[in-house]
Amino acid sequence: MTEKLHVKELNTLLKLEPELGTSDERTLSVYMPVRAEGFDVRHYDVILEHAAGPYRRKLDDDQKKVLDSELPRFRTRLHLMRPAGCPAIASFSNEAISLMHFIRLPESVDARIEVGPPMLTTLELMLRRYPPALLAVVDKEHGRTFASILGEVIPLAEMNGQEVRHTRAGGTSAPSNQRKADNTARANLKQVAASIEAEVKRDGFTRLYVAGPDEARAALIRLLPKAIASLVSGTISASLDTPGGRLLADVRDQMMTVNRSSAVSA
Repeated sequence: MTEKLHVKELNTLLKLEPELGTSDERTLSVYMPVRAEGFDVRHYDVILEHAAGPYRRKLDDDQKKVLDSELPRFRTRLHLMRPAGCPAIASFSNEAISLMHFIRLPESVDARIEVGPPMLTTLELMLRRYPPALLAVVDKEHGRTFASILGEVIPLAEMNGQEVRHTRAGGTSAPSNQRKADNTARANLKQVAASIEAEVKRDGFTRLYVAGPDEARAALIRLLPKAIASLVSGTISASLDTPGGRLLADVRDQMMTVNRSSAVSA
């Protein structure tokens, strides 16, 4: 059964992850709590058996084929992912359309399995409590933007500006050199501001978080249009000097904490 979903935040998710909008009946949806004590294969196998056993008896032959083919794919990905640091996960898999998508969730769920179009109603309810956020990490020369969706962080754009030359020498040329440096930094941050504005308009973000050195962060916010600046909900601690994979993990962990502390009452 396909359920009609009406929530702005879900539209943001589907714009960023359009494959989840499929109506293909051969999709396996899995919701599962994550073991707080760490990954244990046997623990998850027991949960899957308890969820899949009774459910399989309700399926017709075609649906059983989907379950029997997709559940091993889910198990393989689960063992590779070894989820930790989040209360739960959601998975959507459909080999026929090359779909295999995991989403970390900011709160726990009951284990559930379903064959049919992606089961998004649980995500819809969570997204009301944890609206998607746009993140910007900047310094005076560079900027990166990310989307925070539930427990996931998705890289969006990367801006590389002109080098900002720092002047230590004094003398009559010092003020001129400082103005050049300030103008270069401003031009670089304008690129980031323009990207933020476009992403808010395109994907419908209602929250914005910024990170980076204080001066660059403050300058970026001043360059944003008032309507966009009003979406700034706070800051996080992140640096563009951090290697990409570590930066993504740092941002994801911090946004998980932010979401838990600022959840909107449904």
